[in-house]
Amino acid sequence: MIDVYRTVKIYDEDNKLIGKGNLLNLNADIIKVKGSNLPILSSNTKVIIEIYYEFSGIARYYCRIRLATNNQLNAHIVKKDPLIERRNSLKVRTDLSYSIESLVRNGENITKEFKNMKINLLNLSIGGMLISSNYELYINDIITFNFKYEKTSFLLKAKVIRIDKILDDNPKHLSFCNYGCIFEEMPPYFEEIITQYLYIRQLEMYKDRWEQL
Repeated sequence: MIDVYRTVKIYDEDNKLIGKGNLLNLNADIIKVKGSNLPILSSNTKVIIEIYYEFSGIARYYCRIRLATNNQLNAHIVKKDPLIERRNSLKVRTDLSYSIESLVRNGENITKEFKNMKINLLNLSIGGMLISSNYELYINDIITFNFKYEKTSFLLKAKVIRIDKILDDNPKHLSFCNYGCIFEEMPPYFEEIITQYLYIRQLEMYKDRWEQL
């Protein structure tokens, strides 16, 4: 099971630490923090909230208080700093297949034209992936699919930025294509789950190599 128990630190406008807790919930607008001795603040008070992710780093949010009690704090997100990375991204070979939820080309959703479209993930990193597909893709195509890991599932959005054409040796005819993609609009929580998958996958690969010696 994915560990969602994350440390949260709360600062005032002068970057003075005023409280600590754990992440209860996070979406695009609201951060909810739970704890046993959180600061009791007035509504609309400006605070800075840092969320500490074990693998990917620290996410820093500038917020205004909506609710603040001794054991729960809710804050509206005003803006977010870029993620402070803790570790370099990994890239590992994978053998995963997914059905495509949507395909957008030149700003138009053309999903209905591609029945039972699937992709195979050949390698994966925190920033993107290399895939093959049962349909031809173009540069700047945008796809979405549900990434599943253990009991967690979430929608990933990726843009095609490179096409690798694989040729037959004899004769030199196009055999198939692989597609390099970058992820778009990925929240820190999704990055954390993918990073955990990458580390575990890497350990599995090392174990397989060792057992073959």
